[in-house]
Amino acid sequence: MSNKFSKTAGVILGIAILLVTGVMAFNLYNRSGATGNNKSQSDINTTEAAPDHLVFPAQIQDLDLIQKDSGPQARGMISKLHGTAISIKEGYIGEYGGPAGQIIIWISESNSNDDAIKLFDIMDRKIAAAQKSGSSGEAQGPPFTDRRTMKLEGLDVVAVKGMGMENYYYRKDAKVYWIAVKGVDPLKTLDEIIDKL
Repeated sequence: MSNKFSKTAGVILGIAILLVTGVMAFNLYNRSGATGNNKSQSDINTTEAAPDHLVFPAQIQDLDLIQKDSGPQARGMISKLHGTAISIKEGYIGEYGGPAGQIIIWISESNSNDDAIKLFDIMDRKIAAAQKSGSSGEAQGPPFTDRRTMKLEGLDVVAVKGMGMENYYYRKDAKVYWIAVKGVDPLKTLDEIIDKL
């Protein structure tokens, strides 16, 4: 096995492990944070109130907001998802749930549009490289598959499947969004999120 291939496989394996760890950490945080689908808007656990310029709506696609976070903890979890320490001004995480399904939104806000473009490009290149290699070094293959691109409301959106969800990521000004959807119409969900956030 060539040294270059070994390094590439190691990087891809590291990305896959960190992505899985980030999702698991977020889900564990939700369960240990005394959250549940029957919480009212006033009962939602927040570590730090999101600034006024980003307010998660109470519902998306008839699913209730059951968890939101911003500040250092959100920035830390988003860094884990990116697989490296990233320099962002703010991070926001919102989870919606109900009998019909689940939506998780990760938003990283950079200091400038240029910084957000760089962050998006790094993330997209890692996912595209894992697709091309066909493996993360583990038997089950890369954590995200079926990468495709689309234009939606003037935004370049990348879609992938993975972690049992439909996933979409895109950049809007200085923010990079990752939307994971399960059980509800993904394109209607994405349209609603783009309009509201």
